[in-house]
Amino acid sequence: MTELIGDGLLPRGRPSGEVQSRRNDEHRPSGSAALLTAMCLGLLLSMFNATVVNVMLPTMRGALHVSGTSLQWVAALFTLCNAALLLAGGALGELIGKRMTFLSGVAVFTVGSAACAAAPTLGVLLAARTVQAIGVAVMTPQTLSILVTEYTDRTRRARAVGIWAGMASLGLAAGPVVGGVVIDVGSWRGGFMVSAVLGAATLVLGLRVISRARYGRPTYAPTPDFAGAALSVLALAALVFGLIESATLGWNSPFIVGAFALAASATAAFILTQRTASSRGRSPLMPLELWRSRGFVAANTAGLAYFFALFGILYFCSVYLQQYRNFSTLEAGLTFLPMTIIMALVGPISGRLSARFTTTSLTVAGLLVASAGTLSLALLAARGAVGMVCSLALFGLGAGLMSSPMSNMAVSSAAARHSGAASATHNAFRQIGSTLGVAALGTMVAAGNHAAGDTRAAFSTGLSHAMMAVAVVLVVCAIAVTMLGRRR
Repeated sequence: MTELIGDGLLPRGRPSGEVQSRRNDEHRPSGSAALLTAMCLGLLLSMFNATVVNVMLPTMRGALHVSGTSLQWVAALFTLCNAALLLAGGALGELIGKRMTFLSGVAVFTVGSAACAAAPTLGVLLAARTVQAIGVAVMTPQTLSILVTEYTDRTRRARAVGIWAGMASLGLAAGPVVGGVVIDVGSWRGGFMVSAVLGAATLVLGLRVISRARYGRPTYAPTPDFAGAALSVLALAALVFGLIESATLGWNSPFIVGAFALAASATAAFILTQRTASSRGRSPLMPLELWRSRGFVAANTAGLAYFFALFGILYFCSVYLQQYRNFSTLEAGLTFLPMTIIMALVGPISGRLSARFTTTSLTVAGLLVASAGTLSLALLAARGAVGMVCSLALFGLGAGLMSSPMSNMAVSSAAARHSGAASATHNAFRQIGSTLGVAALGTMVAAGNHAAGDTRAAFSTGLSHAMMAVAVVLVVCAIAVTMLGRRR
């Protein structure tokens, strides 16, 4: 005879030991600092790994003896696979339990990171990056979903999400800094080893602190939405592929037009399957009722714009400093340090402010401050490193201010049973924004090359135009969020 306990089968007659441990686990108080730390580390791994590669690419190119075009896929493949699998990763948590899904994702990511560090060829490195992306796509949606379940009190949840968002900002902005330091004292392989070590630490901590009783396999698991999962992967993969390759093939390329057409068709089919699943009483991958909440729409709009700006700034400013201002990798990384510190410090503070002010007002304030930072970057970047550092710091203030309330708004606007889907959708929109930022701004930077004679002045002009466009996007997004917030 056996009985189902938590997320596995145990003999009914087993006395103490593991059964007693699980019984004690049921009475563990919610909202522990250790659990919050584990969720923050999981998210930090994802964000750090997404940006640390940017500063390592030039060194990797020489070490692996590959072309720049081929090497672009080291970063692009991770983005593509991660974005495509996020919705499916969120659904997996509802199917087999958030604990098992989170730990499995961390384990896969850790193995992939170690394989990246040891990769002898570009082919092996790309395969290992795919493994990393699968782990991240499975792990990331569980972090915010677990926090929403763990912290039911509005004030405590706002603070927890603030810390979570601060760690996300820290991971994103620390990637270039840590990457520069690692390359300066060692090699590009060290950057992946940092990810592997952090992954192993997160796995050990998660095994100890994530409750089996609360986050184990559900008693009544929903029927898997295979059709929705397949269509979501196809739609997101086609969209992200089109955005990534548009910089190389051009927006008018038949391949790019075909990719966007495929993404649109798959999205329409996905919406139809979700509507059908709901009408038949099954659990859809992304419940369409989520989009009836104006707060959810506002949060995803802000998330897309936030990552559009952040990844565009990190990528193109890094290229500008290293290729056209002759900064070393370490010097370029340190240029982002003030922004990194401000984002990490303001995130938790913004979480506390969410308990006093509305998430809408804080998100709008962050968007406007970030817009001022990008406008300043457009005007001052070409005048020296000091102007760029100050502009980046101002952007970091706005980014840190909006990150926490934006994420809190996304999950708090959804019913508790849909927290996994809401978290996965929010992360998917942010990932699309990051890809769109690099692709669309890359077109603007290239267009600016015709505005000046020498290469450095041309890139500087293109960068200025791109940053002005980002400022406009952030202001328009702030207006949209304000209108949605007033009508909530």
